[in-house]
Amino acid sequence: MKRRPDHALELLRRTPLFGGLAAADLEPLLPDLRWRRFAKGSYIFREGDPGDHLHLVASGDVKISRTTRAGSEVVLAMLGAGDVFGELAVLAENALRSADAEALSETECVVIHKSALVAFLHARPAIMWRVVTVLSEYIRRKDEAFADLAFHDIPGRVARKLLELGSYRGEAAGPGTRIELPLSQQTLAGLVGASRENVNRTLRAFASLGFIELGRGRITLLRPDELIRRAG
Repeated sequence: MKRRPDHALELLRRTPLFGGLAAADLEPLLPDLRWRRFAKGSYIFREGDPGDHLHLVASGDVKISRTTRAGSEVVLAMLGAGDVFGELAVLAENALRSADAEALSETECVVIHKSALVAFLHARPAIMWRVVTVLSEYIRRKDEAFADLAFHDIPGRVARKLLELGSYRGEAAGPGTRIELPLSQQTLAGLVGASRENVNRTLRAFASLGFIELGRGRITLLRPDELIRRAG
């Protein structure tokens, strides 16, 4: 992929954190932007690592997850090109990573060191306030996700997650929307807070009803109206 300096600024301008800003507004960050490549299956960082870099996914797929004391995995997010992660730790003093970030495919990121980002924001209060607003919305969505675990059954949670993935990672495929990313049933189970067996049972039920079509490495949403109804 192209790695011109201005391409990194283009990517940064498309993120929720900096969307709508002119390239000139972000040019002071240019000397501090770095490109890093991660092999499939490698960890970008682990829980407990210093939170000293913000990452922007330029290409590839990243899973953000935690492992419980019992050894089960809770998947907090599945990220792709254009997504930013690690921002909360970067903007907190002496913060450590609260989760693992794993590359699910060959992944390339634009990386900004904490000191450069904090200095940039301190010098630009208007942009800093924008970042605070975006992070507040992020926290609100996380609150909704926790409420989802409390108020919806497993089929409802699976339906909601499929619709969410389809909205930002899906692509048109005939009459449906195809979700094609390295998403195992175990990972999907971690996303909705359920066992793999229960998620597998739900997916097969949805497929038998004609709501979805299951394929190797992909799920196609055929009846989003029915998934919306099931999601409540």
